[in-house]
Amino acid sequence: MFNYFLAQVNTVVSSGDAAASTTTNTAAASGGGMSMSWIFIYIIVIFAVMYFISIRPQRKRQKEMEEMRSKIKPGDSVLCNTGMYGKVVDITAECYIIEFGMNKGIKVPVLKSEIAYVKEPNLSNKIEEPVEEEKKGLFGKKKKKADAQAENAEVIEENKSSEEN
Repeated sequence: MFNYFLAQVNTVVSSGDAAASTTTNTAAASGGGMSMSWIFIYIIVIFAVMYFISIRPQRKRQKEMEEMRSKIKPGDSVLCNTGMYGKVVDITAECYIIEFGMNKGIKVPVLKSEIAYVKEPNLSNKIEEPVEEEKKGLFGKKKKKADAQAENAEVIEENKSSEEN
């Protein structure tokens, strides 16, 4: 790219010498073609990175949600996107008929896309402990059990040594 700029400057400065201007024009043409191919390569690389960072995980989440929604059957407790718990009574082509509250007469059709989770409400005063997710290594692969146990042992030893001090 810098060579292309120099070739343009040389043609403007040395307009009297015809041989020099033809060599600079050919150098500019070959340098310009090379830079355009690099630009296309950069654009392709940027789109590939964006695909793997944003588009692919989003499609994976959508696929998991569709799979979860397709497995819902009458009698399941669900949590809607509005934050309301209900029990599925019937399933139609585009919506679920959900029963909200203790009053059995309130049945509301809800779009299938508005179901967030299949989950029972916590009606006790006890706080649920968060579920630990499986530890994954680099590139989303599961760590071996021995590696995970070794890491847990190291953490326990660090906690004991900090408690002693």
